[in-house]
Amino acid sequence: MIRCMAVDLDDTLLRSDLTLSDGDKGAIRRAIAAGVKVLIASGRMIRAMRPYVEELELDVPLIAYNGALIQEAVSGRVLYQRPVPPEEARRLIDLFREAGIHLNAYIRDELYMDRLTVWGERYAVNAGVEPHPVGDLKQFLEEPSPKLLGVGEPEAIDRIQERLRLEFGARLQFVKSKPTYLEILAPGVSKGLALAELAGLWGLDRSEVMAVGDAPNDLSMIEWAGVGVAIGNAWPGVKERADLVVADHDHDGVAEAIRRAIFGEPS
Repeated sequence: MIRCMAVDLDDTLLRSDLTLSDGDKGAIRRAIAAGVKVLIASGRMIRAMRPYVEELELDVPLIAYNGALIQEAVSGRVLYQRPVPPEEARRLIDLFREAGIHLNAYIRDELYMDRLTVWGERYAVNAGVEPHPVGDLKQFLEEPSPKLLGVGEPEAIDRIQERLRLEFGARLQFVKSKPTYLEILAPGVSKGLALAELAGLWGLDRSEVMAVGDAPNDLSMIEWAGVGVAIGNAWPGVKERADLVVADHDHDGVAEAIRRAIFGEPS
């Protein structure tokens, strides 16, 4: 029996126009009414998640920054955090400048960057947050950032991902959330580990948990959960490793997952 459901936002719960469908919202409310804990697990910062949390009236913790932060939705109390060490973040800034690839950092849930590039502006618009171009990002990294994010052309992201893996080894993780987004995380950070942490706090077995996502950064929770669901527009490798594949994010895929996995109804 599913008692907890974790769902990714971008390209999973959110449609192409970054809105929630009535079908998905209705299914989520039905699941909550049945006693299921429904939570969002996203690579987004907290402030970029909040409008959707409020629209869905969720009052459970949020998994943000790809699992680097777990924070209660209403009180804002931090339950868990594991940021990128500042010394590693400063080294990354030089490497991204050298490669000519935009880099985001996040301090106290604010978005910082060297300068407002086309990529930085696109990201800020998509996330619905105000960017802070500061000239020299290194000056703002005395405090740890939950993650850093490289944003650029897919080919450039592929190249720097391979270079960073060779240079940093196991000291950092590098995972894509979109072809143009490279998430940079501390070791041991993932949506799956964060979800396991919450399930443990709630006394839930993994067999009682469902996770829904689309991208490589969702794989950890899809594989950990008792029922791992790939949305219809998911990356091929995600679909291959999911227990269930449903309709895409523009056609109420999350609602289908809820009907089939939680209520045992046909697709």
